[in-house]
Amino acid sequence: MRRAGAVAVTAALGAVFAVAGTAHAGDDTHNGCAPGYVCAFNGTNLTDGIDKRTAGTWSGTSGDVRSMLNNGMQDVGADHIRYAGWVNYGDGTYRSVKGCLHFDENASGLTSGSWTNFPATTRINSAKWGGECSSGERPMELGPKVYLR
Repeated sequence: MRRAGAVAVTAALGAVFAVAGTAHAGDDTHNGCAPGYVCAFNGTNLTDGIDKRTAGTWSGTSGDVRSMLNNGMQDVGADHIRYAGWVNYGDGTYRSVKGCLHFDENASGLTSGSWTNFPATTRINSAKWGGECSSGERPMELGPKVYLR
């Protein structure tokens, strides 16, 4: 009887540690975006497949994306993403877009400010890892409209 009780206690403690072990920053894959990556998705709300993903600084442009996630790991001075690109509204109207995304640190969901939706299809030209977003940087900032004929 005593042995069975010890086994039950050991099993219960193992379950507690197993659950606690999965609840830390950057430990979740979100719609195919693995921990340590920044990912650009074809659909809004991080859906419709990943157009581009990278663990390093972005090289080249993405295709047409509608949302972006910083699923990076905590690394002081190098865990935030600053990106820039162009939103194409499809009617000859474009707007520059830039932003700073905090790394996702919430194992039970997405951290506010770690991802963004774009208002229309967007091409991301650059995304660089860096330090904390400043108080004036937002997840998405749109520039003035530009009309191309």
